[in-house]
Amino acid sequence: MSQIELLDRIRTVNGLLQKNEKGKVVFTDICDCIANLLSSDVVVLSRKGKILGRNVPQNKSLVMDQVSVGEKIDNAVNKRLLSILSTQENVNPELLGLKGQQDSKLLVTPIEISGKRLGTMIVCREKKAYSIEDIILCEYADTVLNLEMLRSETEEHEAENRVEKMVKGAFSSLSYSEALGAASVLKSLKGSSGTVAASRVAENLGITRSVVVNGLKKLESAGILETNSAGMKGTRIRVVNKELFLEAEKWCGEHHIS
Repeated sequence: MSQIELLDRIRTVNGLLQKNEKGKVVFTDICDCIANLLSSDVVVLSRKGKILGRNVPQNKSLVMDQVSVGEKIDNAVNKRLLSILSTQENVNPELLGLKGQQDSKLLVTPIEISGKRLGTMIVCREKKAYSIEDIILCEYADTVLNLEMLRSETEEHEAENRVEKMVKGAFSSLSYSEALGAASVLKSLKGSSGTVAASRVAENLGITRSVVVNGLKKLESAGILETNSAGMKGTRIRVVNKELFLEAEKWCGEHHIS
């Protein structure tokens, strides 16, 4: 690969950041770009081993074909990938626990920023080894991935903070009796959904059924749980945001309620 060709390829990768005003890049777009430039299959993983993006090969993928975007790879394989601290070219697939790919050549690039590991990029193709120019291109793409992962992580934290504040605000709007009833209902659920008899909960707590129902309706108005009548069986409840369980548990602790 000539220097001019390498420069052209770097410019192609750089063009991903210039595709819109916000500089937001979809992980699959990056994978498709690198896949086309290096005639390879490309997979981008999060630190926890979740597949954030991959190119769509014409035939069967050479790497992790059984795992789709949004799913997690085998934990043991991910640990081996996280142990790679700098770009490693022509890695033996079997050393990573990837079987049946003896003829494949892997290029593994850690994705990190400010010393924090954010994920891993895996580039794979059959037989032909990766050159120094290929490595340079992957490391440049790694810079784009750093920026995208940092943006995604920031957005995720902001979303979590918004949800936490919303749940806390909704629960704090309840009266003591309403909060007590709601917390008791949540404790009676198995998982995030179930059917509860509000009258029975009220009787056990020594409050009226309407107080329990009012508390649930307020939480439903906030969009953090859903209620539907189950007839004689009671009320069918589904918790939309699981942060509600933590907030109810915290409230019970503050009021010394077991």
